[in-house]
Amino acid sequence: MAAPHLIYAPIAGRAELIRLIAAAGGCEITENSNMENFGKPTIKETGESKMDYLSPSGMPLLSHGELKMSQSGAIETYVAAIAPKYKDLTVQQRAVDNMYQGIKEDILFNCAKAIFTTQKTDKDKAKQDIIDLLDKWFAIFEDKVPSDGFIHGLGFPTPADLALLNITTGFMPFGAAKKCAGYDFDKWAKVKSLCERTAAAPGVSQYLQSSPYTAANPFGL
Repeated sequence: MAAPHLIYAPIAGRAELIRLIAAAGGCEITENSNMENFGKPTIKETGESKMDYLSPSGMPLLSHGELKMSQSGAIETYVAAIAPKYKDLTVQQRAVDNMYQGIKEDILFNCAKAIFTTQKTDKDKAKQDIIDLLDKWFAIFEDKVPSDGFIHGLGFPTPADLALLNITTGFMPFGAAKKCAGYDFDKWAKVKSLCERTAAAPGVSQYLQSSPYTAANPFGL
């Protein structure tokens, strides 16, 4: 069977954690990245309807053999499930990973709302919304993450660790929100150290060094 094929845009956004999970978990994926596919009902390169993936117009999308699916969280979970390095994760460990994936989505949605909607009419409110959002969640992360190693106590990062790395390194929309608010992730020392360990892990470091998506800023924010 051919490798899973990801369809998104050339930004971090809702596909970055999928890419990180694939890189860290040793799961090869291919990707079609095109800004022109944003908000359209069909995929330009193939002419496929996004409804084949159960999506009216959104992305990311994933195909793997006969499987076609949408929704970033579902795709993240699927890629983690087939990644060789993650084959022995317990149900409980996968549940915790899914929890962090869901929190990442909550933060992503609210960062995007601040920079694309609120900022247009009230820049001060957008800035404060971002500060309040990140302070709320990072205080929780700082309390929960380990001082050494990774969240599950394994010798490698799993999607939980990668979700935090995604938030602190992906420009769209997290980095754009950070820039808008003048926010400093480094004030959360345990989270910073965890993200540094995660970024240095095999597969992850190679991905971050070569990725054209992580720092991409096509909107000029």
